[in-house]
Amino acid sequence: MTGPLIPLFIRSLNASVFQVSLVLFIGGLASALVVMPSGFLSDKYGEKKLIIISNILLSIFPLLYSISDTWEETIPCTILNMTAFSLFIPARMTLIASSVKPESMATAYGVMNMAWPIGGVIGPFLGGFLADNYGWSPFFYFLSFIAFLCMILSSFLNEPDKKGKILDKKSDSHIKSSIILLLGIFFFAHIFGNTARGILGTVFPFYLTENFHKTKTEAGLFFSIGFGIATLTAQFPSGILADKFGHKRIMAYGTFMIPIFASLFLFLKDYVSMLLIYMAITGLWSTTWPASIAYLISITPASKRGLMVGIRQMAVRLGFTVGPLIGGFLWDNFDPAVSFYAVIFFFAASFILILLLKDNSRKF
Repeated sequence: MTGPLIPLFIRSLNASVFQVSLVLFIGGLASALVVMPSGFLSDKYGEKKLIIISNILLSIFPLLYSISDTWEETIPCTILNMTAFSLFIPARMTLIASSVKPESMATAYGVMNMAWPIGGVIGPFLGGFLADNYGWSPFFYFLSFIAFLCMILSSFLNEPDKKGKILDKKSDSHIKSSIILLLGIFFFAHIFGNTARGILGTVFPFYLTENFHKTKTEAGLFFSIGFGIATLTAQFPSGILADKFGHKRIMAYGTFMIPIFASLFLFLKDYVSMLLIYMAITGLWSTTWPASIAYLISITPASKRGLMVGIRQMAVRLGFTVGPLIGGFLWDNFDPAVSFYAVIFFFAASFILILLLKDNSRKF
């Protein structure tokens, strides 16, 4: 609900596209600074506590949005929103890693990641419908209610068994020294890929509502299908394929065609064609999610999983921080086509870096 609609809400407070992107940039920067420490806290104090705290914060930020009268007032709301989410992600990922066998880890992530697209199918359309028919306040009240339900459900989680997570210092140090180059390549591949996603996610709601004069409901439906259904169909099989054929191989295959599909935005101007291309891009990119997490976990000391997942998510957040700022600047100062050239460039850079990763598959 928040992804495509929060930018439209900020825009409704007389903000330019660049000012919207500036708010998202500030929120994303705060999120990027929090996500790595949150991984460390997850290792130290337990995943369940972090997940509950994040849901408490996620139930508060919509209420702050509902009383905002200027776009400047949405800045602290956005910071709270994105930092709360940064507490949740590393804890969720390490919770899963501690509960499954290594050889089926990508499959487990693929299954659990289906929660994102299921929410992505329902959320944008429902959010757009609420905003169009009842106004922004009911939209935010409903968001707060959903987060409150998540907090209640989180209280039923069990902390995973920490036995076997503490490695001896010699082994731990050896693993750290051997993965530093891989981690650097992995880190920048995620920054570039998510910068492209950040640009696309920022400009497309305005592309639909301002260039094609679509309603918020229609824009929400676009993202329900273009993100939700596309990623839902990709998650489970992509996890199985990553476990079977190798994590790097699936990341590379998933990224290879994205710059080509993104270039079609320069030529296709009708709603349905753009929706199909958007589905292809988000579906292919989402195939890299289970493989990416499983790849990182497989080269990480067990005692440092939360921290390393936090580093991965910091790369994701940095991409989503820089991407909206670039997208908003290009939208306000150049032809919209320039934004799509930037998307093509950053996705291509991510693909090249993925090719440089060492294959960690035990089967190939």
